[in-house]
Amino acid sequence: MRGCRIVLICLIGLVAAAPTSAGDGPAIEPPSFRVVGYLPDYRAAEFDGVAARGLTDLIVFSAEPTATGHLDLSRLKNMPWSKLRAFKALQRVRLILCVGGWARSTQFPAVAGSDLTRLEFVKAAVRVCLDERLDGMDLDWEHPQNEAEQEGYAKLLAELHQAFEPHGLVLSVTLAGWQKLPRKAFDAVDWVNVMSYDHPGRHSTFEAAQSDVKKLIDAGAPARKITLGLPFYGRDVMKPERALAYREIVVKYRPGPETDEIGGVYFNGPAMIRRKTEYALDARLAGVMVWELGQDAQGDQSLLKVIRAAVDRSTRK
Repeated sequence: MRGCRIVLICLIGLVAAAPTSAGDGPAIEPPSFRVVGYLPDYRAAEFDGVAARGLTDLIVFSAEPTATGHLDLSRLKNMPWSKLRAFKALQRVRLILCVGGWARSTQFPAVAGSDLTRLEFVKAAVRVCLDERLDGMDLDWEHPQNEAEQEGYAKLLAELHQAFEPHGLVLSVTLAGWQKLPRKAFDAVDWVNVMSYDHPGRHSTFEAAQSDVKKLIDAGAPARKITLGLPFYGRDVMKPERALAYREIVVKYRPGPETDEIGGVYFNGPAMIRRKTEYALDARLAGVMVWELGQDAQGDQSLLKVIRAAVDRSTRK
């Protein structure tokens, strides 16, 4: 294995020494408080740049790792890249590719468990970021099952960081509130996006958000790296497999702004989204993240508009 390590170090050095160019990066660095929105491949045709105003980061969901360390981009074949790049340039946002996600994480153990497959993954990650003029990558392995997989994940993140740094590419890791990673994994990334939702029962309470953040900080993730996840959907308290987008909840139930539970469905309404955003600001977290943009309501009912208003108020203080 010593020989493999030497080869790995040499090859990563070659990747890092490649020409530095992430394409048309933001001409002005986005604000320090992140407002992150996921755009799934199945929402690509619906993307509305006007409604998405106020984001600092747009994460495209998602590519999938292969067992050999390559990237399967087939789900993104209809992604309107030119439209997204225009939005990026106009709104000065980072455009980031997510790899993984629920049901798209099957091959992460094979990738993370071998020096050579990690190397192939790192090379593929750098290449797609440069080819598609992306600003970085978000890894979402759901979920490592044991300490060996957690260690492999930490190595993968560290090697990605080493290869990304010369190109000015950013790296985030997205994980559940209960998920464990070694401290060195948090050291290797720019941000930790915590999916503070899908808890049992009332799946995304304010208290659960506070608890998720505390667990991460206790595990070694600095508050300044933590991006708090907010749901733009609700779940049935008794039947969690039943989920409704916030826009569907608005149409079906017409809840008031202070309401978080109606028709047996628990969700985050405008008052809760405002409270969580203000908490993230006051706790000096990295920002907030939403899953996902296509679930938001339109116009004055928009939850993203609530986040934007809370951030704007904070900057005027």
